[in-house]
Amino acid sequence: MSTPPSVDTLEFRLAMSRLAAGVSIVTATDGDGDPRGLTATAVCSVSLRPPLVLASVSDDSTTHAAIVATQAFALNFLGRGEEELARRFAGTAGAKFEGVEWVAGAGGCPVIPEALASCECVLEQAVPAGDHTLFVGRVIRVRVNAEAANDPLIHFAGAYGALSRGGSG
Repeated sequence: MSTPPSVDTLEFRLAMSRLAAGVSIVTATDGDGDPRGLTATAVCSVSLRPPLVLASVSDDSTTHAAIVATQAFALNFLGRGEEELARRFAGTAGAKFEGVEWVAGAGGCPVIPEALASCECVLEQAVPAGDHTLFVGRVIRVRVNAEAANDPLIHFAGAYGALSRGGSG
């Protein structure tokens, strides 16, 4: 088998920025019970029976270490108007949860009540993938925020926006 040609990192990043994706915050607690979290767009449903989801998490993030330590994580799906929250959790600053309302979910993971919906998970499988790990979680509890009539927050071409659910013409 021949070696595939290498792809320029910047060109690859530009191409991937053209894939519109929903914005989520992946949360966990570390071994000391402190909350950890990061903004993610590489999140998806895997299976209905059993209910499984997937989150791709950078190996060098504190959230990655927390998921490995506690074998649990939560996905919080963001809506229109939550760009500030997405930006905060996309950064590397340590006080991401300062001033953010959250509750401890069934597995202790932070659940953000204002999110459109949340999935609380126990770790089913961790698959190394380059500089990330694909965490597959078995969903043990879901919350759908009936109060949130928001459209989902999306990320496209390096910017946040919202997908409007208006009718088609």
